[in-house]
Amino acid sequence: MKRMRPSTLALGITIALTSSATLAADQEALKELQERIEILEMEVIDARDAAKHTDRVKFSKGEASPELVSRDGRASLEFKARIQADAVHAGELYTGKKLNDYNEAFNTTSIRRLRFGIEGQFARDWEYEIEIDFADNEVDIKDANIGYEGWENSKLTIGYQKYAFGLESTGSSANLLFMERAPTDAFAPERALGVQYRYIGNQWMLQTGLGWDAKTVEEVELVIEDGELDENESIYHDEVLTYNARLTATPINNNLHFLSVGASYLYTGLDRDQDQYLEMRYRARPGTKATGRMVDTGKFAAKSSQSYGAEFIYQYQNLMVQSEYIASSADAVETDNVDVDAWYLSGSWVITGESWSYKKGKLRSPKPKHAVSQGGWGAWEVALRYDQANFATDVLKYGGDMTNYVLGLNWYLERNLKAQLNYVYAEADYPKSYEAIDGTEFTSQDTNIVQARIQFAF
Repeated sequence: MKRMRPSTLALGITIALTSSATLAADQEALKELQERIEILEMEVIDARDAAKHTDRVKFSKGEASPELVSRDGRASLEFKARIQADAVHAGELYTGKKLNDYNEAFNTTSIRRLRFGIEGQFARDWEYEIEIDFADNEVDIKDANIGYEGWENSKLTIGYQKYAFGLESTGSSANLLFMERAPTDAFAPERALGVQYRYIGNQWMLQTGLGWDAKTVEEVELVIEDGELDENESIYHDEVLTYNARLTATPINNNLHFLSVGASYLYTGLDRDQDQYLEMRYRARPGTKATGRMVDTGKFAAKSSQSYGAEFIYQYQNLMVQSEYIASSADAVETDNVDVDAWYLSGSWVITGESWSYKKGKLRSPKPKHAVSQGGWGAWEVALRYDQANFATDVLKYGGDMTNYVLGLNWYLERNLKAQLNYVYAEADYPKSYEAIDGTEFTSQDTNIVQARIQFAF
């Protein structure tokens, strides 16, 4: 056996010791790395657990409104707003019941609507909504209600709310094809306190409700007693009861074609304390909020009124036709029944190819495929409407028939931002002659209106 030299043995021992030290250092570093990985894994798990138990703030795609969501997803709160700023030029016009209010041609600007509100859900099956309008330097409650959706395909809403009647009147003012609704809106019920039920079936929907509006009104009459002016006051209660029903069906709804038809009914009961009756009237403006009413029956006492409506929508891709007809009959106290009606026919073409959507009985504006913020031109639309309000009757002294021709241009810059331009030509005929400001007699009149709006809504 060959003997190993001392130098070779020393070198082997040195290499062995060095390798052992390096291996020990590597094992120590590996152990430290493993401990760090375990710590990071624990931090990720803790973060996931914390996220499950923390309330969240989120924005849906394209919306400007934040939504607050509870940790268990059973409650939420979302802000909403609607701001409409208008500029109007209107030609000369006679307005009012007796057409004795003469308006010269004028220009005006105004905040048409300034609404803020909140909506959301709680306990998973309950919803709530509160909305207030601050336009015209007034505070007006628009909605304050809660809804229950615990039943399949159903919703029950209790509180102060809008009642479904007709297509345009039921839909939101944020989704109007033109700046103002057609004169069929003259028959729409006022918001009131009550209950409303909605059921959504297979390609059909039913909405029905009962509303009640009671106000204590102080009536003041100035009288002269003993040579001095005095006030003779009386207090009474106004009670207006409304019952509404709206049935819609969508027999065709695919990528190319959409068809919806519907019918509405509205009963309004009018009475006052001590077997007295309230007064009502039919009147309409010429396609703008800036002027007075072009046709007006004046007030008359009535026991009740009933209104019937029919609606129609057909859309082929980016072309849409829409129409409504509403007839109303009032059970007048001193005369025979007062029968009036109104209708409109409108059409629109979204030049850029987008289309309107329809959900839960309401039309919704097109969403631009290429918004201005994305370097596009938004969505452009042209629209035309022909409408009539036939408020001339055989039993009332005042009233008239009004016809409007409305041409509209809409620019949807973003999902929440829209600009509108409308031209309105309005004409009216009256059953009796009126005296103009220069002393001449007239039985008809016409006017021209140009108006524009910028709207931000979410």
